[in-house]
Amino acid sequence: MAVSSPFSRLSLRSSLILCITAIILIVIMFLMAAAYAQAYSWTVRQDREQALFTEMYLVESVLLADRGLSLYDSTLDSRMEEAFSGYLSAYHASEGDITRIDMPAVRDDLDDDFRGQLDLYIINESGVIVASTVPEVMYLDFKNYPEFYRSITRIREGNEFVADRVVRSVVNTTEGTVSGQLRKFAYFPTPDHRYLLEMGLVMEGFESQRSELSYVEVTRRIQEMNPSIELIRIFDVNGNLLLERGVNPHTAVNQTLIKEIFTTERDIEISEQDGDRRLHYLYINLKESSTASDMSLVAEITYTQEPLRKVLSQILLYYTLIGVIAVVMGIVMVYVIARFLTTPITEILEDVSRIAQGDLTHTIRSMPNPEFRRLEESINLMIGKIQQFSREIEREKAEIRIAAEIQRTFLPREIPESARFEIAAMNIPAQEVGGDFYDFIPLDERSLGLVIADVAGKGIPAALFMALSRSILRAIATADNRVEETIEESNSLIAADAAAGMFVTLFYCTLEKETGKVSYVNAGHNPPLHYCRKEKRLHSLLPTGMAMGVMPDMSYSVGHLTLDTGDVLVLYTDGVTEAFNQNDEEFGEGRLMDAVCASRDMSAREILDTIYRRVTEFAGGAMQSDDITLVIVRCRD
Repeated sequence: MAVSSPFSRLSLRSSLILCITAIILIVIMFLMAAAYAQAYSWTVRQDREQALFTEMYLVESVLLADRGLSLYDSTLDSRMEEAFSGYLSAYHASEGDITRIDMPAVRDDLDDDFRGQLDLYIINESGVIVASTVPEVMYLDFKNYPEFYRSITRIREGNEFVADRVVRSVVNTTEGTVSGQLRKFAYFPTPDHRYLLEMGLVMEGFESQRSELSYVEVTRRIQEMNPSIELIRIFDVNGNLLLERGVNPHTAVNQTLIKEIFTTERDIEISEQDGDRRLHYLYINLKESSTASDMSLVAEITYTQEPLRKVLSQILLYYTLIGVIAVVMGIVMVYVIARFLTTPITEILEDVSRIAQGDLTHTIRSMPNPEFRRLEESINLMIGKIQQFSREIEREKAEIRIAAEIQRTFLPREIPESARFEIAAMNIPAQEVGGDFYDFIPLDERSLGLVIADVAGKGIPAALFMALSRSILRAIATADNRVEETIEESNSLIAADAAAGMFVTLFYCTLEKETGKVSYVNAGHNPPLHYCRKEKRLHSLLPTGMAMGVMPDMSYSVGHLTLDTGDVLVLYTDGVTEAFNQNDEEFGEGRLMDAVCASRDMSAREILDTIYRRVTEFAGGAMQSDDITLVIVRCRD
């Protein structure tokens, strides 16, 4: 008898009303969680959009500043172009022999036109400075700077004056670093295109002008706009650090990464392992087709997650307080409801547990309210049905076991032995009975018939159809019948008895034991694999006709091959190639071919074991979905 309680006489409807009240409280918690998730998503999205706007503003500001510098740099273009007339005159006077050019004298003649230091250079076809008024850079090889070398080669092969931007020069030939003085360079090819004449101008205004158009003010405004930015650094194409603003949490510059960005011209984002910071490298394309030097920049922006975490913590705290209140209310309601429901449910569980342990004669005890009494009657009725179904299931299991034993008798009990060939076979059904089979048919003393087949479907119907197909084929296959005649006659008989939708894919071949000649018919079956040792490759024996049992009076073509020493013939069903792993991936013909190639020099049994082991290792814990059948024939060494 159930323990009496104040709610023991309530109907199930009343109990459900109380339960729904508790569910409403729980729903409130989910709504709070959904609201927090939405607020979280919105906040993170806003943070990302702010970062994108910041980066766009930085790029546009840098482009604007570079445009101003470009206008300033171009003010000297016309004067430098005019000065090249004297430089070219000196080259003409030397008749192409640059050793006859007095470079310091030429420079002094041209230097009067400029308010600064002018230096001259001559670059040969190999990109090497072979003459200069700056001895420190003599024999500098510009092939070490591939992008710049391509630019000056293009200028040398042309016919026009080209003015470069104001850029850093190479310090000296030994170091090769591009971190020297700011110079304004210009170029003019010689008429014979053997050399490229170069001018380099140093003026005091270069440094001051770049200070006025620097990126310091831009980065200051950006950091004010976005408090998540911890550090901004800007690098030129030579890896020189042009600007650094903010708190630097890093000890070194990743020059390899900077170089990669300039090479690929793509942005890169890196997150630190602790997730507190992320670095975004922006490639700013400042290339100009009219100049030799690449003025592009890379901006490294370090974002910290601390401001975002503070905002999210405040939102989480707010929703947590609301959730706690809802949870407390829900617990109170659940306690009251559980006290009413658990007592009769516990008694039912005790009775059901006793029944589950095998005592099917036990019945459910009487319940206190109408709804539970109906449950009691239903469970007792179910127990009666279970007893009846259990007896039927045991009878069906016994029948299936008998069918499985009978089916196993259809498979060859012994593997044929041959002095020249070794054979191995296996059949593993997916259920107790299956539709796959293989067979060895002794045709005469010199030849042997080999069969592998796969009946459509599984279970008892497939097993019966398999027995029919095997019996018909065995009755017709003789040494006097050609392989195509055997299959065509068998197909007509099978099609006459086949139920709707039943068919069998089958591979049948005859093997001459002395010569190794094989004649085969592939009736819609998975293409067997032939490994030829002489050719060191695998061949697939493609279908030569339709599956058997589909329609009568079908014709089949015949294929031929010869198994020589070391050759391997692999017959299989789709249970091998269509074995799936827990990720729903298929084993496939490629992995089967790899397994055959890897074990080609082993014995037939070892080849079979290797293939099956790889299939089972690939499938892992996944359930076998189809019958697996394998037959291996190997010509002995």
